[in-house]
Amino acid sequence: MSVTEPEHPRNVSLTDVAQAAGLSRSAVSYALRGNPKIPAATAARVQQLADELGYKPDLRIKSLMTAIRQRKALRRREPLAFAWLRTPRQKDRLAPHVLHFSEAVRRGAHRRAEELGCAVEEFWLDDGDMQAGRLNQILHARGIAGCVLCTAASNEPVRLEWDWSSLATAIVGHTEFSPPIHRAAHHHFLSVCSVLRRLADEGWRRPAAILSRTVQDRIHRAQHAAFLANHPSPEEAPALVRFSLPASFGELEPWAADLAPDVLIVGWQLDALAVAVLQAKVPTARRIVTLDWYPHGVLPGVDPVNDDLAAKAVDLVVDQLHRNDYGLPARPTMMLREGVWRESW
Repeated sequence: MSVTEPEHPRNVSLTDVAQAAGLSRSAVSYALRGNPKIPAATAARVQQLADELGYKPDLRIKSLMTAIRQRKALRRREPLAFAWLRTPRQKDRLAPHVLHFSEAVRRGAHRRAEELGCAVEEFWLDDGDMQAGRLNQILHARGIAGCVLCTAASNEPVRLEWDWSSLATAIVGHTEFSPPIHRAAHHHFLSVCSVLRRLADEGWRRPAAILSRTVQDRIHRAQHAAFLANHPSPEEAPALVRFSLPASFGELEPWAADLAPDVLIVGWQLDALAVAVLQAKVPTARRIVTLDWYPHGVLPGVDPVNDDLAAKAVDLVVDQLHRNDYGLPARPTMMLREGVWRESW
């Protein structure tokens, strides 16, 4: 018995709209672009027909035709925008861990775009005079249909008021973003599970965690939840979590004295001075590991591999471009990637 594969609906073309309107393709093209050669009533009728048929212009073809009409040299590579949200452009305004994150993300996005035959142009929103509306206009004017978004220096929710209808987009990281779009982010829950398994295999029996409450809010408490669910002593696990910051490590002594953890999992990478302070405050902990490894610190731990996250966000955008799929997704995809353990740098 043969099985007939379902037919996939064909995208509505400019020719389809022209046939429905009883006009030539060029007349319909002019009408949809608001060319003054076409009477306003005719242009309105054509636009209504296009909407009813579900016609969506291919921004890559639009970009190509714009270049031809303007007698410009054709670009060799598909342009993609990378928009930084609430992130200063000047590197000296970024904390070391934020600078490491932004450089890794930038590197990953450019590398993957190059591999796919694309070019990346970066923009910084809310830094200087670049506002959301202006960037939206720039992207439309240049025929740039693909855009990756990222925030490196803000824990606050972000809302972007854009015309999304002709854009293919994705965001890097867990920052709360609206309206919802596709996302590539670190799998914090799975990474904590892996750390706890590693520590158990090494023989540690009483792990404690020192986490940032702000970070937990941003990642929907994934690290905290994984620690509680996978701790070797589940009944003691809630007491073995402390929310603190490196500047407040002095408050840990009573907690550490009561619970006597033998290993610490911290939410940041630390320098040698901060590690020495922490060891003095929690002397029973003979090993300290981090959930946010980067090479400028001294602790082993989980490298979120942020360059890979940016590469996956580029993949999400380019996949939409290949499918001629623009606008806000009905069911956004979240691509989660586990980190990599780094014992030293």
